[in-house]
Amino acid sequence: MDTLNNAMQYIIRMKQEGKIDSFEVVGLEPHGSDFNGFVLITGDRETVAQLRAEDEFVSVMVGVQLVHRNVRVVGAYTGAELQSWFAMWDEQEDKLLGE
Repeated sequence: MDTLNNAMQYIIRMKQEGKIDSFEVVGLEPHGSDFNGFVLITGDRETVAQLRAEDEFVSVMVGVQLVHRNVRVVGAYTGAELQSWFAMWDEQEDKLLGE
């Protein structure tokens, strides 16, 4: 629990310092997979990318990985950025189909 509490304190501090916009902890109901939950962190893409490269972030993630299996850090798109991502998807799909 100390490792997870440390990770949560880190995320709370990142919110207080304005490095992220928000975060939400999500637990998933049993569904036969190793994916049991996640923390959704939102913020400016460049700022979050820089945060992910900082030694403290990496250290916190290493700690979490030592007490939990299958820990992942994955970028995602929401809101207006999701529409941009869909547009890129459509553009690449059109190229593949020769349109």
